[in-house]
Amino acid sequence: MRQTRSKQKEDPGIRVTGDIRKLNQRLLEVSEKVAAEARLHAIAQSAPGKILLSFFQKAVNTFKAIEVLKKERLIEEAWILLRVLLETHVNYFYFIRGDAEAMTRRYVDAGMLDKLKQLREVNFYEDTSAENLHRRRDWELAEVDIRARYSAKEIESLKRHGFTGLSFQERARTVGLKAMYEHCYRIASRSVHTFDPAETLLFSDYAFPGQRKEKQELLRLRREQLESNQNMLLGRMAFIMSELINEGLFSVQLTLLGLGYEKFRDRTTGAVALEPGERPNPPGTLRVWRE
Repeated sequence: MRQTRSKQKEDPGIRVTGDIRKLNQRLLEVSEKVAAEARLHAIAQSAPGKILLSFFQKAVNTFKAIEVLKKERLIEEAWILLRVLLETHVNYFYFIRGDAEAMTRRYVDAGMLDKLKQLREVNFYEDTSAENLHRRRDWELAEVDIRARYSAKEIESLKRHGFTGLSFQERARTVGLKAMYEHCYRIASRSVHTFDPAETLLFSDYAFPGQRKEKQELLRLRREQLESNQNMLLGRMAFIMSELINEGLFSVQLTLLGLGYEKFRDRTTGAVALEPGERPNPPGTLRVWRE
């Protein structure tokens, strides 16, 4: 993620920590403040703004839950929530990249179709106290309107993949997170499906017989990746939200946190390597929260 808003030199009195755990604690504090301000901003009164804010609040809450799990040393369970955070991040940026009106319509339509599927599974709660809250005729008329706006193929993609109409892999690539999908989503998915070779005792006995140090190093690296990934995913979202609501102070604070993330990454994975054909950043440009 690149920023070119300011050409001012960094204040030599400002020290940016590269301690990822401290960065995550501070990022959560700032993000909660950004979310609170966003709820009071005019953006929260528009339909697109409400959707964006719901994505952002979900990301903040999920990040906070990851912090709770880490305190209890439940790292595998935290990885499950990291997948939720990644999916929320991708949907947030996919929504922003599209036309606000079109994205809002697709989001609402996809939600209606998903709710309709659930109501049909429970027969619209007929003969129960909830029947009057979900009248079959009203929902089926709404479905007719929705189907009139899309082709049969588009309807199926909305029902299967939500408002984007794309698989998560395609969605991640669209917003520039191909590597994150490959190196984060797939690992997190193993935890979701209750099998994670790094945590499973049977596999551990087979892969690391008499190699306690090697096993501990692998688990340390998995926690380090968790810490790094969660920081990048929420940090990017928080910065964009602070810009949308014109909160310059929060933007500055988040930029400093992003620089801390880069300091951490420089120490653990090395300096930024340019992709083939990629040009170096112009002078005065800050690069923060690399993938």
